[in-house]
This record gives sequence, C-alpha cells and structure tokens, in this order.
Amino acid sequence: MPTAIITGGAVRIGRVMALHLADKGFNIALHYHKSNPSAAIKEIKSYGVNCQGYACDFSNLIQAEQFIARVLADFDDVELLINSAANFIQENLEETQRGTLTDTLHLNLMSPYLLMRDYKRTINKGMVVNIIDERVRKHISTFGAYSVSKVGLQHLTELAAVEWGETVRVNGIAPGLILAPQGRAPDYLEKAARKVPTRTYGKTENLLQALDYLIENQFVNGDTLFVDGAESWQHL
Repeated sequence: MPTAIITGGAVRIGRVMALHLADKGFNIALHYHKSNPSAAIKEIKSYGVNCQGYACDFSNLIQAEQFIARVLADFDDVELLINSAANFIQENLEETQRGTLTDTLHLNLMSPYLLMRDYKRTINKGMVVNIIDERVRKHISTFGAYSVSKVGLQHLTELAAVEWGETVRVNGIAPGLILAPQGRAPDYLEKAARKVPTRTYGKTENLLQALDYLIENQFVNGDTLFVDGAESWQHL
C-alpha cells in the first residue's frame, strides 16, 4: 500500500487531500504543527489505512531537515509528497516585520525545498505536488512575504521537474477562490466570486480532480495547474 506525506495535513486543503488519498488506498504520513491532528487522523484511519501524525515546526529548518527521515522510520513505501503547509500573513512590503519575513520564507519555501531535496535523495520515485497560489501571476503586494514565497515555490517546482524528471515528477496546484481565509464573514466567497470570470467560487472537489490528474498522468511534469476560474489572468 503506497504512502503519501502531506504537510499541513490536519487542516484545510491538506486535510481534504489526506482524506481523499486515504479513500484511494494511501497510507498517510500527516504533518501538523499547532493544529490538533486527532480528528483528522481518526477520520483517515476510518478508511482502513494507516495514518501517523508528525509534529514539526517548519519555520525551524533543523526540524525540517529531520522530517523525511522520521517518516521513513515508519513507512518504507512512500510515493507522494504534498507540500501544503503555509502561513498567510497580511503585511505589505513596507509593513513586513523581520519575523514575518523569516517565518514565511522558512515555512512556505525553504522547508519545502529541504523536504523535496531529501525526498529525492532517499525515496527517489513517485511525485511531489506543491500547493502554490493563483496570486503568483499577479503583482499585488498586500501579502508581501507570502507572495514572494509562493512565486519562489513555483520556480522551485519547475527547476526540480527538469532536474529530477527521470525518477521524480514535480508539479504544482495553484488554488483560487475556494476556501475563505480564516476569520472572514460567512458571505465572503459569494461576494468575492463577483470578481472571478466564471462568477463562481471553486470547491475542494476541484482541487482533488487536479490532484488525481497529476497522479494519473505520468507525462505531466513541471506544470502548475491553476484551479481558479481564470481569476489569475485578470491582473496581467
């Protein structure tokens, strides 16, 4: 039975993907940091697969470098790494605090870099999927450090795909308006959808369809699938 490593797997997109892959027969190595993973792990195990939780602070690069080895001590059949863990802090370029910049780049870019490197070194098969963001096509500085980190992650995706394609495919998924940011009003998605060309917002099922496509099509490598209703093209 194959295993998927999912960072940020206890919440939001990571959790949705973890449950979907469990339903497809994957064992799950579920990373979490501050979130309580108990409910997610219990639900994943209800699909009859194995699930182990791994606490790790990816803003700490030393912990990030130890992570893949921790997983491989429990699972020897890993075929997929999904980098979903991220922060999303609203500070424009001038407002950005040093701590925000450091934590964001470590968590959203540098730790995925190290996880991908160690995945290639030790597992060297299957696929990496990086969760990016439709914002990488825009030049909106509202979330300065976050935007820089996601642009870097997309470029890293492409570099790794070229270097590793013979053994490890590397792709990305760039979600658009699908999940409301935490703390937003209940009608946030409906109002925001007015700015999307389709005049709709997406559902998590749309992301899962993208993930299935990347898993099943063995000749897709180095691509980022924009699941955003063409929102990202409006600001070029």
